[in-house]
Amino acid sequence: MEQRRIILHSDLNNFYASVECLLNPKIKNNAVIIVGNEELRHGVVLAKNEVAKHIGIKTGDTAIEAETKCKGIAKLTKITARMELYQKISKRVRQIYLKYTDYVEMFGIDEAWLDITETTKDFTDALEIAEMIRQEIKHTIGLTVSIGVSYNKIFAKLGSDLKKPDAITLITNGNFKDRIWSLDVNNLLFVGRQTTKKLAKMNIFTIGDLAQTNIDVLTKAFGIVGKKLWIYANGLDQDKVKKFSDRDEIKSIGNSITWHRDLKNMQDISMVFYSLAEQVAYRLKQENMYCNEIQIFIKDNTLASYERQCKLPYPTDTSTDIAKNAIALFEKNCDLKTPIRALGIRLKDFSPILQTSLLFDSNNIAKQETLDTTIAHIRNKYGTSSISRCNNLVV
Repeated sequence: MEQRRIILHSDLNNFYASVECLLNPKIKNNAVIIVGNEELRHGVVLAKNEVAKHIGIKTGDTAIEAETKCKGIAKLTKITARMELYQKISKRVRQIYLKYTDYVEMFGIDEAWLDITETTKDFTDALEIAEMIRQEIKHTIGLTVSIGVSYNKIFAKLGSDLKKPDAITLITNGNFKDRIWSLDVNNLLFVGRQTTKKLAKMNIFTIGDLAQTNIDVLTKAFGIVGKKLWIYANGLDQDKVKKFSDRDEIKSIGNSITWHRDLKNMQDISMVFYSLAEQVAYRLKQENMYCNEIQIFIKDNTLASYERQCKLPYPTDTSTDIAKNAIALFEKNCDLKTPIRALGIRLKDFSPILQTSLLFDSNNIAKQETLDTTIAHIRNKYGTSSISRCNNLVV
């Protein structure tokens, strides 16, 4: 009989905002929001702390909307995202994970699965290890984590979501029906808004409803995805945690964001693409790569979504190039007759060195790369409000 696996999922609580509060404890009781490339007026909320969350600030709010929600309730602190800083902290946390197992699979910058089957006797032992990890991160770095402990990746992830912040949750083969079957189906990983709506039309509202639906019915409605969701809901997921040293070669780098309100004009669209471009450009630089292709993701307020992509005239790793090409691609393919709810940028087709061409202005690229680096240094040294893109300023 195959040994039952023991898997942890560790999630750093309110990561970006928590890092900023750690470095500046004076703001920890404020509503802290992390915004994109223009924090003073038109920045988009990328992350927030617990105070901001309780006030009702949402990811995708503008800074102005966040400020309105805070009036008379709490002081608002707006900080431009410092991706280089967050990456450094994330690496320190990852080093802690790797002390306990080589099987560490990152799920974004702030989450990771750990397979501790080989070094753990049972769930009692696993809970002790989870507590050791929680305490070590708290005392050596100063951040809190929520950790799910289970026998598969899906339930471990669900466990880390059930109690936040700073908590450990156990989901076993014996208790998962009691613990999670009554939860709304959208609590299950990979069940998004559109899937939730389609499931509701089938009278499937909870994870238990999904688990007890005939698998053939789900497969007919959703294809292979329906079969996978049935497997996940019934605790039958067998997906393995990858060894950190065996992680796959990066095929793409992307980021997206969804709003609770409609975006109806190019000023908002452009501002969002610049915010996303700065984040993906930073990650691209971390990989020491240039991209040759860009893809944008668009979802309108009817929840219809589509992607468009194009080859770039020359390889680049600058946020300005990425944003301008994303905006041009959007304008070519979207007339804004239907308001937009979500946007994304994905970079593809990487190369380690710049390939020169007749269209390639090396002096201009060098200037843009220098500008990206200089902006990051100025913000890190003099504060997040010290410099902003003029195309996002309100005149």
